[in-house]
Amino acid sequence: MAASRTTPSSSLRNSSTSLDLKVEALPGVGDGSAKLLERLGIRTIGDLLWHLPTRYLDYADIRPVRHLIAEREQTTEAIVGAIGQRRTARGQMLTEVELLDPADMRPSGVKATWFGRQFIKERFREGQLIRLSGKATWFGRSLQLSNPQVEAADAERVHTGRMVPVYRLTEGLKEGHLRRWLHTAVEGGPKRSPVVTEVPDELPPAIRDRRELLPLPEALKEVHFPSTDARLIEGRRRLAFDELLTLQLGLAQRRARWQKNAKAPTLTAPDADVRRWIEALPFTLTDGQHAAFAEIRADIGRTIPMSRLLEGDVGSGKTVVAALAARIAVAAGTQAALMAPTELLAEQHFRTLTLLFAEGGPAVRLLTSSVSAPDRREILAGLAEGTLDVVVGTHALVVEGVTFKTLGLAVVDEQHRFGVRQRTTLREKGVDPHLLLTTATPIPRTLTQTIYRDLDLSVLQELPAGRQEIRTEVRKPEALAKVWPWLREHVASGDQAFIVTPRIDPADGEDDAPSAIDTYEELRHGALKGLRIALLHGRMPAKERDAVMRAFAGGELDVLVATTVVEVGIDVPNATVMVILGAERFGLAQLHQLRGRIGRGEKRSVAVLVSDEAGGSERLAAMVERKDGKPLDGFALAQRDLDIRGAGEFLGDEQSGLGEELRIVDLRDVDPRLARETAEDADAILAADPTLEKPEHAGLARAVEALWRRYALA
Repeated sequence: MAASRTTPSSSLRNSSTSLDLKVEALPGVGDGSAKLLERLGIRTIGDLLWHLPTRYLDYADIRPVRHLIAEREQTTEAIVGAIGQRRTARGQMLTEVELLDPADMRPSGVKATWFGRQFIKERFREGQLIRLSGKATWFGRSLQLSNPQVEAADAERVHTGRMVPVYRLTEGLKEGHLRRWLHTAVEGGPKRSPVVTEVPDELPPAIRDRRELLPLPEALKEVHFPSTDARLIEGRRRLAFDELLTLQLGLAQRRARWQKNAKAPTLTAPDADVRRWIEALPFTLTDGQHAAFAEIRADIGRTIPMSRLLEGDVGSGKTVVAALAARIAVAAGTQAALMAPTELLAEQHFRTLTLLFAEGGPAVRLLTSSVSAPDRREILAGLAEGTLDVVVGTHALVVEGVTFKTLGLAVVDEQHRFGVRQRTTLREKGVDPHLLLTTATPIPRTLTQTIYRDLDLSVLQELPAGRQEIRTEVRKPEALAKVWPWLREHVASGDQAFIVTPRIDPADGEDDAPSAIDTYEELRHGALKGLRIALLHGRMPAKERDAVMRAFAGGELDVLVATTVVEVGIDVPNATVMVILGAERFGLAQLHQLRGRIGRGEKRSVAVLVSDEAGGSERLAAMVERKDGKPLDGFALAQRDLDIRGAGEFLGDEQSGLGEELRIVDLRDVDPRLARETAEDADAILAADPTLEKPEHAGLARAVEALWRRYALA
């Protein structure tokens, strides 16, 4: 579920309503509470209504107090018995309430306990019938409700006895207070009508009826306080539909605006020159590379700026295709830039382009934060004067002070590591330059229909000749006693190895998932003692990480214990072994990306996936599955991952940009039907009204404007 986001409700309306009232207009919201809400971007009642739940507690299972079941979320009604308070051994105040069975007024054998909670004694009296919701656990031979939600039995169900919403908070803001204020806004109260009924429904009625969607006020009500599971799904579907439709409209309009108004430089080169460049390559292009290059060459030969995503499996040769496009850009009298997510990857691309451009090719330089001041001044001058043809760098390319005389082509490698803002900033360095994005992460089709709607797609399906197949094995943790000696043998023969864990520090979670820090310490003092072993993870300073990777790439280290920070990294042809601990915690696409760090040299490479689920995991079985005598490629594995578990974590935590600005939709897990329907409706709307000027589309126009304003891309 996407994290909740607040939206200034006034941006979507023309006239003043109760939605525009300050939150202090709600009962119980004082000046202090208003200041806390403002930290969450909530200033008006309308803002409050768009502060959506992040999850729900299912307290709809109602049981008599004597029939509570251990380890289950449930609700019961009981009579308040004796109320006691005492201090624990740690000095915490513990409030205990004996629960009596309403059927016979006798002790039920169940207690309710709270740490602190002085208000329990103040708000409830002995003999009062109350409603409690929470998880029952065994305490000795008795069941106990620890820190349950509690309300008077005759009170309206807000915190108990239903699907209870849980919201994003800020320090000092109590969950119960926020839920109560939202309940008042959604359900109303004594002499107060629900404010949610005033939320305007901007979706044209014809679309709402055809798609069988709830009216917007009703959908908001069900999302905040669901009456049933089915109604919650209907409510979320309506909000998601609106959000996706707005996104589809905005992206389609943006692309149309680029195509109508932009005048990109036409980048062409004589066929004979292009053939000569290709023939001079130290390898033969695959059919996929030829096809992708042809599509790119056609795009950049027009005045409409190219917006293309080049998607290819690990090692499929995307950089070579980008290099050929850059040669055309330079031959046409413009410049080219390639932006990579890390300094190491930028350095690798720089070395590759230097090799490819060696025979009379374009002049290429590297620009990162590590470049010396004199070199930086020289590079910046060359870019501004036009004497430097191609520059490779990191986000340093998009900072102020970097100007190009004529930027014709901008290439963004591993584009999902950058937000859309950074990609847009790079594009703004030139006058409508052509944009080529590359990724080794297989993109679900639903994402190409939504967030990448403004891009054309080229796919490299096959790997270049000579790439070694990586043997993959799945093992239980008990097998590590044999794996480590086997790894030592590989190191003794001159090979290097990666060991990857799902967690940095053992303190990062409540379970016993393998951590990089523990694994590193155990191995360097134990099974791999005496080897040159190093630690690498994302919390290390960037310069320290780069130093470790350089040492590993230079053969100064034997073993690298790391997290997924190595998922996108430099080539280390001598690395032939990868051991992935806790493999069940990674998605198939991520496992495939990690496995792609080895098998880049001439030696045979082996990946060992270690998991407690080794014998029964359908996902891990896919990693060793073969089709037509070959292992499944990244695209097949991505589809298998979607089929097995959905796309909820498909792009990982690094996916940044537009998804952070959405309220309901998780762009990593888009409903294909919803993506298709909103795409169809967006196309139909814009075909009849490209600028959304018709009165019936005024609300949609305001929604698109608000989306881009939040996203700072207007």
